[in-house]
Amino acid sequence: MKNILFLLLVIQSMLSCSQLDLERNNQSQLFDEFWTWVDHNYIYFEEKEVDWLEVKNQYESLISENTTDDELFEIFGNALRTLKDTHNRLQRPEGRSAGYDFRDGYEIHFELDLVKRNYVVDSLGADGNLYWAMLNDNVGYVNLSVFNRYRAFKSVFEEMKSREVNKLVIDMRSNGGGDSNNIPDLLGALVKEKTLLGAYIEKNGPDHNDTTHPIRVFANPDEDFHFDIPIVVLINRGSYSATSYFSAMMKGLDNVTLMGQVTGGGGGGNLGYQLSNGWLVAVSVSDFIDKEGTSIEIGVQPDVMIENNAIDIENGIDEMLEMAISHK
Repeated sequence: MKNILFLLLVIQSMLSCSQLDLERNNQSQLFDEFWTWVDHNYIYFEEKEVDWLEVKNQYESLISENTTDDELFEIFGNALRTLKDTHNRLQRPEGRSAGYDFRDGYEIHFELDLVKRNYVVDSLGADGNLYWAMLNDNVGYVNLSVFNRYRAFKSVFEEMKSREVNKLVIDMRSNGGGDSNNIPDLLGALVKEKTLLGAYIEKNGPDHNDTTHPIRVFANPDEDFHFDIPIVVLINRGSYSATSYFSAMMKGLDNVTLMGQVTGGGGGGNLGYQLSNGWLVAVSVSDFIDKEGTSIEIGVQPDVMIENNAIDIENGIDEMLEMAISHK
């Protein structure tokens, strides 16, 4: 009886060890599935200067037979954040892993209410997230906090031209993005001939350098309307994603000056994949490059660098806007 009991204990111990090994192997296999899919699909390894194999070695070593699902989810999230890409995400039914903060390390000071209170002399209208007004010195002003309202935006161009403004300030500060598809059509009002705005590049294979040839994007002139008045586009580090597209496409156009801080970047369109345990991972699989062939993922540089500080904002002063108004 003692021998049978001992044998049962040995068998139970072996089964427990096998179960632990299976759980550990499942966790390791899941990490390998996650890592491999990202490795085959992410487009910005070179721009981010990340050795993804080194990331694998670093984080895979943290997985053991005692690793829980919560701990594994954290390991995945930490590995994904090494790519410093806010468009990347990791999600499970319980919630989403913390993403990368593209604003980290930057001083961002902007208050639309301050602009309305201290600089607007004639509030002209609002349509959803779009607001437009007149400032001193016959300068027009338009603010867009989320990228949409394209039809209304074009009507603002028309109204400002009819008012014969000396300049138009387009305030894109802290605009976190939105729909970028209609930007080329909108910019048709600003060009006199077919004009290159940049190009898209897409991932098309598992190797890191497997990408399409650049797919060029143009603005075609609007046959019925042309806005040829000087424009200053205000940007800051909070200007992200579609706002970086807009900034890159605007930069270099006749009568356009970009002013402020480097944008937050966010040039990638992402693709999602469901892991075998049901978790979702998504990474950037496309890029947008400007007219010079430079990726906008790290951010679009202004023509004129300036930023607000906290003290000025507290005192009701928007230095960035004041420079935009006075800029020749």
